[in-house]
Amino acid sequence: MERKLYELKINPSIGMDVNVISIVDSPAVESSFLAFSKQEKKETFAVANEDRMELIGVAMIPDKIIPRYDDSSKQEYDVFFSKETVRTIAQNYFYSGYQHSINLQHSDTFVNAHVWQSYIVDSLMGLNAPHGIDAPDGTWIVGVQLDKNEASSQKLWKTIKDGKFTGFSVEGYFINQLTQNFNSQLTLEQEIDNALKSLNTKK
Repeated sequence: MERKLYELKINPSIGMDVNVISIVDSPAVESSFLAFSKQEKKETFAVANEDRMELIGVAMIPDKIIPRYDDSSKQEYDVFFSKETVRTIAQNYFYSGYQHSINLQHSDTFVNAHVWQSYIVDSLMGLNAPHGIDAPDGTWIVGVQLDKNEASSQKLWKTIKDGKFTGFSVEGYFINQLTQNFNSQLTLEQEIDNALKSLNTKK
């Protein structure tokens, strides 16, 4: 059977948008922190400032083919986001006030952190990816700061530096552009690490 390719789009007016950025162990854009599945190449994430507990990395890469699997149909397929959609998602994320919406492993455990940097890579404008990150024009880069005064954030920071968590992954509901009625909703995968559960119970 031919593998299908879907373009994913958002429509905030009906609740179809990206409303969370997750700190994960296997990001699907698979540019680890510098970040939806484990099928692709991983790199190393960047600690932008250790004293301030800041991270900087890829949130979304345009036109990158991401393998997916539908549990109900047992079929594999691919998805991607266009440059325009990535830009719209980045703009809407701030317009809707989601800057503090950051969780771990796409779980209900939210991190006391916020997005304080955000830009779209544009080489003609001199907006390049951070050093050490290979990202094409149209890539959404974010900087996240953890609350350095909170004990649980300090514990999380240690696991990040130890390489436990490696990237960002966006979370939301999307319109699947291959369907006829454009009503198919798709959530990004929700991987919860057993070690993370252990981390949370030891607070």
